[in-house]
Amino acid sequence: MYALVFCAGVVGCVDGCHIPIAAPHRDAASYVNRKGFHSVVLQAVCNHNMQFTDCYAGEVGSVHDACVLRRSELFRKLQPPSGHFTAGTHILGDPAYPLLEHLITPFKDTGRLSRRELAFNAKLSGARCTIERSFALLKGRFRRLKMLNMSLVKHIPSVIVACCVLHNVCIEMNDAVECEPLETDSDDIFHTTAADSRAAYRA
Repeated sequence: MYALVFCAGVVGCVDGCHIPIAAPHRDAASYVNRKGFHSVVLQAVCNHNMQFTDCYAGEVGSVHDACVLRRSELFRKLQPPSGHFTAGTHILGDPAYPLLEHLITPFKDTGRLSRRELAFNAKLSGARCTIERSFALLKGRFRRLKMLNMSLVKHIPSVIVACCVLHNVCIEMNDAVECEPLETDSDDIFHTTAADSRAAYRA
């Protein structure tokens, strides 16, 4: 059973995932991400069942998640009155993303957050694990995405999105597979310990 529980009004989680690739023959330096390897970025939104509801792939690895978002069709969908999100609904993102009407991000922890703000961050972080699990499941099912060695770079985005579509079909058909270890591509800068969370909720 894949289903995880979201909070009321949450219709998905968004994040970016780096798909390792062989160094391209042209403009290879732009594909080097902050971890030092060549990649293209997959930005995706998942629902509570870890199915992808929006996918955008192909930006070079050096591009920041916020910039990827602004270049994607998802950013336009997030702008009111696009009609893609009804009032009171939103998706969750990490601190790399801007706070928007339909995109909720955590409070930046400067060491002065209130207990309520810490509790909010803990709740959001717990819900956001769903997108990390979705990426882990995707790479566990399609292990070629752990190193996509293709000579025609222009076809890489299509292959990645095709894997995302097949991932959805497999979940729909209850085709289970073991997850890879959780992704660590996230730019999360807030880390709330279990003790902090318990103290915040008691307040």
